[in-house]
Amino acid sequence: MRTARRLLVAGSAATLLLTGCGEDASDRTAAAASSAAAASSARASAAPDLASGLLPADAFGPDATVLALPPEQLRAGAGIVAGGADAEITPESCRAAVDGTQPSLDAFEDVAAQSATTGSATTVQMLVRGGPTGDAAAQLAEAAERCPEARLVAPQIGEATITFEELPLADLGDGAAMLRYTTTIAAPDGSQVTVPTLIAAVEDDDRLLLLLTLDTGLGGVAPADPAAFAELVEQAYQVQADALG
Repeated sequence: MRTARRLLVAGSAATLLLTGCGEDASDRTAAAASSAAAASSARASAAPDLASGLLPADAFGPDATVLALPPEQLRAGAGIVAGGADAEITPESCRAAVDGTQPSLDAFEDVAAQSATTGSATTVQMLVRGGPTGDAAAQLAEAAERCPEARLVAPQIGEATITFEELPLADLGDGAAMLRYTTTIAAPDGSQVTVPTLIAAVEDDDRLLLLLTLDTGLGGVAPADPAAFAELVEQAYQVQADALG
């Protein structure tokens, strides 16, 4: 369904907005990212396979369909906002931040990701290693304060309004944060569709864990339970820590 696809696109765009709603970090240049990746190249070459740190399929429930997500598919999602010229983001502080801190998968030596779908609900887990992972959790935590509401206009989704709310999460790794953001988009028939989403980031040494869940059901879906999601984040953190050291 085209509308469901637009909702998934909107969720991906909102994820990038969360990164951009931190402080303006235009000084974090590609050279800095390249330097960070180069510094850990020796460790990464001898490190365990990053995918071994992903959650097992049964962690998502017996009815979930779990699929690996290749980097190419993740890059396609990131391109929604990275296009820049075709996307309008307000307030301007969020636009400047998206331009300055847009994460690039090419800045990381290793990326592993998977999706788990049950009905209309999808959870995406991503692990990255050997790149600029520092301050990711802090930026996520500050997003609700710096950008409590943002407006996005892009050809892929039309108009969307996104609100942010910080949620409690256990003290994990070198830094952790969790947010709920709600994306509201205008459907082709003129009605509005609301998508509640939860996202968490956990830093652990040279790795970054990202976990996101959203429901694209077009009816009045119940928002994901933050407590249950927080437990999944804790489990995901422990699995990757045990597998990758």
